[in-house]
Amino acid sequence: MTLIDDLRLEALALWLRRDLGRPVLRIEVASADASFRRYFRVFEASGAAVGGVSTVIAMDAPPDKENIEPYLHVVRMLASTGVHVPTVHAADLSQGFVLLEDLGNTSYLASLHAGADPDARYGEALAALADIQVLGQAAARELPPYDAVVLEREMQLMPEWFCAR
Repeated sequence: MTLIDDLRLEALALWLRRDLGRPVLRIEVASADASFRRYFRVFEASGAAVGGVSTVIAMDAPPDKENIEPYLHVVRMLASTGVHVPTVHAADLSQGFVLLEDLGNTSYLASLHAGADPDARYGEALAALADIQVLGQAAARELPPYDAVVLEREMQLMPEWFCAR
C-alpha cells in the first residue's frame, strides 16, 4: 500500500470508531473493483454472544477521484424494486466513506460448486432481474443513457483496470 492508501485507511478507521462509534476489532481488504473505490470487511465486537463478532463492509471512495452520490442513488433505486441490495448504514460524502451491510463473500458460482440447487439459485437471480426490469422502469429513466460514448469509455478501462491491475 502507498502512503496515501495508509492515510485513507487511517481516516476510515477514525470515521468508524470516532464518528460512528463502531466497536472495530480489525479491518481487512474485502475486494476492489475497476475504479478508485476499495472495499474493506470490518470486524466488530458483537453483543450477540460472548466473544461474538459481526462484520460490515466499508467503502472507501476518495472524493477527489470518485463521487459516491451516484452509487447511493442507484442503491436507493434498486431497493425501490424490492431486490436485496446492501443496506447503507452510514455515508460521509465529504470523506467518500460508506458503511454497508456485509452480504458475505460466497458468489453464485461458489455456491453452485458447493452443491446449491442450480434451479433455485438461477430462479432467484432471474426473478431479481425481472423485478429490476419491470419495477425499475421509472427509476431507469433517472439514469443517463448507456450509449456508444459511454460504452467506448467503459471499453477503454479494460486494458488499464483488467489487464494491468
